[in-house]
Amino acid sequence: MKEYQLSRPPDGNRSQGWALLAVCWAFVTAALATTILRVWVRVRLTRNLGWDDHHMIIAMATTIMGAGLITAEVIAGGLGRHSYYLQPSQRRLFAALGWSDWIQTFITLMFTKISIALFLLRIVDSRKVRMAMYALIGCLVFFTTIFVCLFLGLCRPLKAYWNTGMEAVCLSDNVFENIVIAQGVLSIITDLICAAFPVFFLKGLQISLRTKIGLCLLMGLGLITAVCCTVRTALSAAVKSPDVTWDIAANVAWRLPEVNIGIVCANAPALRPVYLYFQGRLASQQSNSRTAYSRDKMMNSSARRKGQGDLENGDSNVTSGSVGTAEMAVSYEMGIVGLSKDSR
Repeated sequence: MKEYQLSRPPDGNRSQGWALLAVCWAFVTAALATTILRVWVRVRLTRNLGWDDHHMIIAMATTIMGAGLITAEVIAGGLGRHSYYLQPSQRRLFAALGWSDWIQTFITLMFTKISIALFLLRIVDSRKVRMAMYALIGCLVFFTTIFVCLFLGLCRPLKAYWNTGMEAVCLSDNVFENIVIAQGVLSIITDLICAAFPVFFLKGLQISLRTKIGLCLLMGLGLITAVCCTVRTALSAAVKSPDVTWDIAANVAWRLPEVNIGIVCANAPALRPVYLYFQGRLASQQSNSRTAYSRDKMMNSSARRKGQGDLENGDSNVTSGSVGTAEMAVSYEMGIVGLSKDSR
């Protein structure tokens, strides 16, 4: 961390810290509430807790850790205040906590998007689309690992990043900014992919238009996250500001909704059974729906192995089996049908 010759700010010793804390814990509370509700739906209503839920639980745990880091940054590190009024020890603590918070942000976003991709894999039957989702997951893991490793190598030794006066080799502030921008661009692209994918997938399914539009809107909520990430990325220059504790506050204020609204939006499609639950529209044959779903998948798999020629010639039985599998998957995973009688 560089030491700058700071001048007295014209607006005095103001603080944005408590406003940041209010925003932080409001969004974290909303994300936690939807995550708990999601797990309850999957355990008690649909009874199909899966890997997408496990990844979302991890994302929720890391974002709570991030909220703790931001709280410490505000209370002890001077986040939201002008650096001019901070003690050297506060600036060092802010640099260490801020470095940790960026890594937490990268990891939380990765687990959230992997959870979305795994959720989509639960309702997708097309081999090409499934391969694309696996490729997306691979890219998220690969690039997030690179970003984290770059942050771990900001300085050698690493503690020189927040301890001035040490002999060290450090990456420039411009490199730091470029890492943050690169991660933001990756996040925007993956948000758009995850939001747009359901629109194309649901278009060909034989479900009611009203249900189709509702599901597209639910699964397209990730566009909100993309907007937040775009603004956050545009404010990345604050990471190299001499008055970083003050100037970075706007970046943090957009980073918080990006991460936590992302979790809320990722949870939204899985929460549709709650609406049906309180509307008294729960179906009573979970076991029958689950059995039918499994049977359709086996029949469709068999048809693909021995009926490619029939499909090319327009065989209606094979086609209907494929569509039926996709429709059953969407219906079961989003609670259109198949919720248990004793859940009521």
